[in-house]
Amino acid sequence: MLKAMAKDAGFLKHKRITNHSVRKLLVQKLRNANIPPTETMAITGHKIVQSITNYSNISVEQQQK
Repeated sequence: MLKAMAKDAGFLKHKRITNHSVRKLLVQKLRNANIPPTETMAITGHKIVQSITNYSNISVEQQQK
């Protein structure tokens, strides 16, 4: 199902897309949008905040703030 969704979305075939990579990208996007960790956890299904920080990378812009 994920492969079909990625194809429909126009992702390149050479990129490996998994449930894990999509979840990580979502956490990064939510963090970049300054969504609080508790809301991110509610969306992604994470149980502890530490797992959110393990997934997400702080952007250069956020580091400068």
